[in-house]
Amino acid sequence: MRNKIIFLITVSLAVPALHAGAGSDGAAFLKIDAGGRAAAMGGAFTAVADDASSVFYNPAGPALLRRKELLLAHNEWLEGLRNEHAAYVQPVSPRLTLFAGFTALLAPSLAGYDSAGAETGKFSAMDGAAGAGFAWALKDGDSFFGLFLKTVYQQADTRKASAYAGDLGFIKNYGETLRLGAAAQNLGTPIKLYQESFDLPRTYRGGGAYRVNKRLWVSAEAVKAGASEAMFAAGAEGNLEGAFYARLGYKTGRARYGGPGFSGGVGIRDGNTGVDYAFTPFGDLGSTHRLTLSFKFGEERGEFTPAAPARRVRRAVKHLPRVKTPKPRPAAVTPPPAETEDKPINFLW
Repeated sequence: MRNKIIFLITVSLAVPALHAGAGSDGAAFLKIDAGGRAAAMGGAFTAVADDASSVFYNPAGPALLRRKELLLAHNEWLEGLRNEHAAYVQPVSPRLTLFAGFTALLAPSLAGYDSAGAETGKFSAMDGAAGAGFAWALKDGDSFFGLFLKTVYQQADTRKASAYAGDLGFIKNYGETLRLGAAAQNLGTPIKLYQESFDLPRTYRGGGAYRVNKRLWVSAEAVKAGASEAMFAAGAEGNLEGAFYARLGYKTGRARYGGPGFSGGVGIRDGNTGVDYAFTPFGDLGSTHRLTLSFKFGEERGEFTPAAPARRVRRAVKHLPRVKTPKPRPAAVTPPPAETEDKPINFLW
């Protein structure tokens, strides 16, 4: 049994470390990129963050969505591992957005061995996290804040463990071309599996995105994930012709045999439906393939308009103390002069 648990922990820690550096964090599956669009851009998505996959990068991002959106993502990871993501975003008002997210890392059937090296049978393993949160538009209309609360879960054979964590995010728009974003993720309790306790991979992200002619996003960011060294990522997304998109990304921090760090992909938008694909080579370790489906529906949220200066002035005047002024006295009325009758002159004498 002990060998089984140690093997699972080794897999859970080592596989994500292929792109995040070596470390001693638990639940390291939380470091894996989510969604075909963001993964194709090298994971440099903290500032772009304008679709449902932003739930896994920056919880302030859902505030940028105008309509309800459902995202389903599948990732064929390394060594037969499968990684699944699902997210749902629902705008509630011009300022408030609610959302939920789920991710899981599923291992194929694994062989267990006893202390003598004899096989004892097969067992399964799974890591997962699920939660919900909200995003809020601040009064200036260009700044957004988000909070995501989640439960982290791990299972190996009959052993189970859980932890609680939260993500915080912030986004600032500067016109329609420049956007800055920052997030702090996996701030929570340690997770303990088979007498071993591990900290969650506390992650800090910060970066910017620049939009060129409304057809090209260029993004870059820095990421510090758990015990790993700081990484840098850059990505680009271009609208080729109407509904077609092409993406390219690069990320530092790969292990020696983990490939050069490049990624790429394509996307199609057909009305309310989107399909995104990402390909990431890992050198001698193989390659990963991500496929994402997204669906938009419902009416657009109402437009949030910050208080205009004139409106703020009226509010300020409304709260000023009132000064009583004396009532004006009515003006004196002068009666008109009395009319006199003209008497006829008597010429008789």
